[in-house]
Formats: sequence, C-alpha cells, structure tokens
Amino acid sequence: MKHYFIGARAGNEYSLIKVHTGFMRGFVTKDEYANTLRTYQKRKDEMKSDDRDKAAASGIFTGG
Repeated sequence: MKHYFIGARAGNEYSLIKVHTGFMRGFVTKDEYANTLRTYQKRKDEMKSDDRDKAAASGIFTGG
C-alpha cells in the first residue's frame, strides 16, 4: 500500500483507486484515505491549466 499512497499523492488515479480499495477492505485507515484523497486532489488542481484544457478539448492529443 505504501507505493500506492505515494502514487496517489503524486496525482496518479490508478493508485488512488487502489488506496480506496484498501480502505474498503480494511487495510487503510479512514485518516490515511482522507489525507491521500486531499493530497491527490491538490496535485490534480496544481496540474490544471487553461492551455492544457484547450489542448485536450482540441482533440489533437489522443494518447496514442
């Protein structure tokens, strides 16, 4: 779980899903999950920009 915490806190969605699964199964405490979720959202907010949103909306970058 330690590596999933690190990944989620860096903004990785897959890691956040794994942390949530760990919480639902009792491997992660409520406080650990809440702190990780807050940090995840903070990182995602830091990565947002108008230019990035415009590029994504343009369809130029399809992830291939």
